[in-house]
Order: sequence, then C-alpha cells, then structure tokens
Amino acid sequence: MEGIYLIAAVGQDGGLGADNQLLWHLKPDLEHFRQLTTGHLVVMGGKTYRSLGKPLKNRPNLVLTRSRIEEPGVETFHDLTELKQAVASLEKPVYIIGGASLYAEFLPLAEKLYLTEIAATKPADVYFPQFDPNDFHRRELQSGESEGIKFTICEYVRK
Repeated sequence: MEGIYLIAAVGQDGGLGADNQLLWHLKPDLEHFRQLTTGHLVVMGGKTYRSLGKPLKNRPNLVLTRSRIEEPGVETFHDLTELKQAVASLEKPVYIIGGASLYAEFLPLAEKLYLTEIAATKPADVYFPQFDPNDFHRRELQSGESEGIKFTICEYVRK
C-alpha cells in the first residue's frame, strides 16, 4: 500500500460542514482538491456521496453506505472492516474525502493530511477529528485570500 491521505477544508474550530453541505467553497481549495485527487482513488461515506450527487470524475469512488449505488466508477461497501481491507490491499494512494466518521476511522492509518485551514468559523454540525500536530511535520503549500476569507493549504506528513 502506498498511502492513506485525508483531505479536507476546516474552519478554525475544525468545522467541516452543516446540514450535509461543506462550509467552505473556496476556489483555490477546490482546485487543490481536484489536482491532488484526480486519477486517484477517493473514499467517502454515503452522506458525502449524496451531497456530491454523483461520482467524482476521473477517479474511482469507494463509498461506505447502507444504500445501493449503481453508478459507473462507484464501488460500494456496506461494512467498514471490508472497506478498510480493500483500501489496505491497494498499491496506490487513497484519498479519504469525508465525512467526519471516516476521517476519524482512517486518521490513525493516515500517512498524510491535506488540510485547507480556514481563518474563520461558521456554524457546523460535523468536525474534523482532533489530532496531535506533534505527530506530523507541517508544511504550508499555499496561502492567500479568497472571497474575503484567509486560508492556508497545509500538508501534514506523519513523523
């Protein structure tokens, strides 16, 4: 297996989303997401998949859900253990793209975290799991402002 990478945009309080929608839609973050994940396998929960409304193009989509999804490019799993076994058997990078419970499950296994750290907060009902930054080397990849909101895109590599 090459690596498990978590990718998310988080507010200062770790907020990810509310009412099954992302809190942040910053163009530089979305471009970074697309650049990193295109051509690679993405793993998401059923709520994340439903919020997208369709599979992400140009990448295999694995979805953990109780529902049945019959879409080209989507493989469904109904059991977390089976999903973890499938991911562990792969020889390529795997990007965990949400939701919060999948981030929490895969965080201990993650080699890298790609976090767009937003210098703001919005009301949220799901949060990125707490982690010890001392377990990682942090590198800033890009910083700026979009739509009046300051952000920093960071890569955390496990020590």
